[in-house]
Amino acid sequence: MDFAIERRGTDYWASDGREAPFFIGRRLRYQGRVGLGTAFPGCPSPPIRYDAAAYRTRFGLWAELIAPTIACEGGSFTALNSYDRAGFSFGIGQFAAHVPEGDFVCFLRAMLGLPEARLYFPTLILHDGRVAEVRPKAAILPLEAAGSTRALRAWLNPGPTDIEPVEAQAAARLIHWTLHQANARAAQVAQMIAGFRRAITAAARHVPGRMLTGAEASVIGDLVHHGRAGGFLWQRVAAALGDAEPLARLLEIGGARWVSRVDVLRAEIVARTRLGRHVWDPERKDFVLAS
Repeated sequence: MDFAIERRGTDYWASDGREAPFFIGRRLRYQGRVGLGTAFPGCPSPPIRYDAAAYRTRFGLWAELIAPTIACEGGSFTALNSYDRAGFSFGIGQFAAHVPEGDFVCFLRAMLGLPEARLYFPTLILHDGRVAEVRPKAAILPLEAAGSTRALRAWLNPGPTDIEPVEAQAAARLIHWTLHQANARAAQVAQMIAGFRRAITAAARHVPGRMLTGAEASVIGDLVHHGRAGGFLWQRVAAALGDAEPLARLLEIGGARWVSRVDVLRAEIVARTRLGRHVWDPERKDFVLAS
C-alpha cells in the first residue's frame, strides 16, 4: 500500500486515494534535526486515545497499570516523532527505534506477524526472528541485530536534516494501520505490558520478599520505560520501598528534572484505586488481590 503524500505548509497529510486525507505530522525542528511530529497544541491527528477500560477484559489489571505512563506520553495510538535522536518513535509509549531489542523493535516484530503486514510493509519480513528487508533477487537485508538498529533507522528515516519520502511513507503506513485495525492497537498495548512485566519482575528479584503493590509497580514500570532514574536504579528503588512512604519516595526518583511528568503520573495512579488493592505474586508472575 502506497500513500500519496501532500504537504500543506508545514503539515503533511496522506491519502490512499479512496478516503479523505489523514494527518501524519508537522515539520518540526529540534536541536538541528528536522522531522515529523504530532506533539503540539491543536494537532489534527485522529483522536484515537488509550482507554484502559477498553482493554481490561483482555489484559486485566495490566491495562490500568500501564495507563499512567501512557498518559505521560500523550495517550495517542498514532503519536509520531521523527525529529529527535531516536530517528523514529511511534505509539502510546513513544516506542523508540534507536534501542536494540527495545519497545519499537519488539512492536514492529509483532506487527509483521499480523495478517495485514504484507499490505502495509510488503518488503519487510521476520528472518530468524528479526526485522529484515527483502531486496531484489531474493536478497535479504537484516535491519536490526542484538546490538544495533542503525539499518532499521535508516530504512525508516534516512537523514536528520529533511523529511524524506520514505519517512513520510513509513509514518503514513503505521498511522493508517493503527487507525483501521484493532489488532494493531492491541499490539501497542501488549508491548507496553511486556516492558512493564520485565521491569516488575526485575524489581521483585532485586527486592526479594517485598510485596509490590500495583501502584508501586506502576511507578517502577515508568522509571524503566522513561529511563529517568539514571544509574543505580535498583538500589534507589530498594531504598524507596524500605521507606515509611514508599510510593512517595518512588515518585521522587529522578523527579526533580521531570516535575510535570511526575505530577501526571501521581495523579493518574491516585485516581486508579484498584492498583493499590493488588500486589505482585512472584510465583504466579502476576497481580492478585491483597489479602
